[in-house]
Amino acid sequence: MNRLVLGLGWKPFATLLVGLFSLGLLIYFYAQQRQLEYSYKEVRGNFHAIDSTYHRLNHQVLLNSLFAYSDQDAIMGAMRGIKEKFKVLNSAEVLHRSQYKKTRRKLQALRIHLLSYEEMLEDFLMLNAGIKNSFAFLTSLSAEKISVFEDDPQASHLLFSIIADVSRSRMLADASFLEGIESKALPLSRLKKMSREQASFVRSFLIHLHFIASNYPQFIKTLSEIEKADIDKDLEAAEEAFLNDAKTDFAFLERVFFVLLVLLLVSVVTIAVLLLRMGIENRRLHTLKTQLRYSLSHDLLTGLYSRKQFEEVQNAFEHPTLILININHFKHVNDFYGSAVGNAILSEMALLIRQPVLEAYSPEYFRLGGDDFGIVVHAVEPERAMQLATTLKKTIESYAFVVDEIDIYITVSVVINRHVPLLENADLLLKQARGRYRDMIAVYSENLKLKENAQLNINVTREVKEALESDGIVAWFQPIVDLQSGKTVKFEALVRMKTANDTVKGPAQFLSVAKKTPYYYRITRKMIQHVFEAMQETPYYFSVNIGMRDLEDEKLMDVLRETLTQNSHFAHRLEIELLESEELDDLRLVRTLIEELKSLGCTIAIDDFGSGYSNFSYIVNLNADVLKIDGSLISTMLENEISYQTVKTIADFAKNMGLAVVGEFVESKETAVALKKMGICCAQGYYFAKPSEELAEPDIIF
Repeated sequence: MNRLVLGLGWKPFATLLVGLFSLGLLIYFYAQQRQLEYSYKEVRGNFHAIDSTYHRLNHQVLLNSLFAYSDQDAIMGAMRGIKEKFKVLNSAEVLHRSQYKKTRRKLQALRIHLLSYEEMLEDFLMLNAGIKNSFAFLTSLSAEKISVFEDDPQASHLLFSIIADVSRSRMLADASFLEGIESKALPLSRLKKMSREQASFVRSFLIHLHFIASNYPQFIKTLSEIEKADIDKDLEAAEEAFLNDAKTDFAFLERVFFVLLVLLLVSVVTIAVLLLRMGIENRRLHTLKTQLRYSLSHDLLTGLYSRKQFEEVQNAFEHPTLILININHFKHVNDFYGSAVGNAILSEMALLIRQPVLEAYSPEYFRLGGDDFGIVVHAVEPERAMQLATTLKKTIESYAFVVDEIDIYITVSVVINRHVPLLENADLLLKQARGRYRDMIAVYSENLKLKENAQLNINVTREVKEALESDGIVAWFQPIVDLQSGKTVKFEALVRMKTANDTVKGPAQFLSVAKKTPYYYRITRKMIQHVFEAMQETPYYFSVNIGMRDLEDEKLMDVLRETLTQNSHFAHRLEIELLESEELDDLRLVRTLIEELKSLGCTIAIDDFGSGYSNFSYIVNLNADVLKIDGSLISTMLENEISYQTVKTIADFAKNMGLAVVGEFVESKETAVALKKMGICCAQGYYFAKPSEELAEPDIIF
């Protein structure tokens, strides 16, 4: 026995020592790995905690800026939470190792950014309460509260006008609507013989108005700076640096683990234990991976495929048709019944859309948004797709969703799209369908040009805004000629827009889009300004176009009243051409406003008469001074007997009513002569002169 041991020499002892040493190293490095994993998770947890708190803080700031309540303690508490979590993160032991230098530099940059962000929050909080208090005071003033001025209609009107400006500024978060607001309010401070109640009201009103005008621009600027702080980007950079720095530790542990594994091959027990642990860990990771993969591809509430999954697999669809279903006014369901009931309806919708009639077309079901469901069917004809969508719509709208013994019925908007990109096109059409096709099923077609129109509207709106800011809204002038003498009696001011590249665009290229924005009022105001500037420099008479519906805009009427009053010696040289083709809500109100404008000195013309909603009694009721016959009648009167007789009838009617008549779109001498024979006094058109930036009288003899 001794000989055997002596024969083996040092090998058994060496093997035993290697086994024991390897086992000891395994235990030691296992403990180190666990500690590193714990520290790693702790650091990443702090990163995520700061990021989550930062986003909640930004949300709280947004709520505070939009709504009337103010919870400054919550904001400061969230900021303290960020600072405390950052302190814990910065003091993490693992970050003091030499290989984490880059992480520490990124954290230092983040600390500086957080200090700057905290200063911006303090500025925001200083302004927030006062701003919202003043906005709440002004925008909550009702007719009842302003009734103290019921004996002074001008003061009441001015108060409502100022409140409208303040409300528009708040709704659009645009301080430019407050420009000159205090000057506008000066007449209030000059009111005489006010009662004590009126004086107190005006004093409070002006104090709040002054506070808003003085501080709201800075408030908007501070809020914008908070939104652009991008703390999350610095946080992401620091976390990415930490992940890169941590690779060194993990790489070292992986190498040690490999060496130990080789050494521990001599120990069956150690290998068995290691394999057992690896098996358990692999099963856990596999389960976790399966759950994670499911959550990435499915909506957890409904069990349907998610929008992310749709985006990943859409390129693999073969001859697909997307049926997009949106629940109308689903927000009202959540607001009225609560989100729990809303979630129950969404879950039941996921089952309800799985109709047996769809199975023949290999349907795939998706939840594409909060209340948007998508069904992709394959190789289905357009007519059959319409039938399937109709069945779905009828089934859903006739179904009673029973939640807590409450029967709830919903309606849906349905869109069918076969054109790539499926979801983008369907979403665009759905936005239009909500307003126009809610009771029917909308089918996408390339002929609708939805994307082109949406992008065009965005571009035009941007160009209009830039033109207003750079004095790019200009007036071009076209002469109106007396057919008897051939002399120019008036110039019509026509709006043009100069873009950044010095291109001049006519109204057809931007005005219809501008009418849907707050910038339309500013365009009209600019044109009125241009006309009165031209009056001051020349002796000519001018006309300017204003839509009849625009007269119902109190803000615009205020501008007209103020301008005509301040330039009363020029007022008789202004003719307002009302676009007669626009349908009106209140004809009596328009007549009253026309009478008011005429009392201020200007004359009134009805433009495009003979088209749209025009009729003779309509004109009599409006008490206009001039009729401008629609250009489509003038341009065809020599070739079309009906157009000719219509023009002649209008001319005879106007003569009997004592109205002047102007013919538009005169492009030839023959047309001008025919109008002259009818007794029409004036005309304008390319035959005389095209619109121009310059005021030039044409030299026409006929």
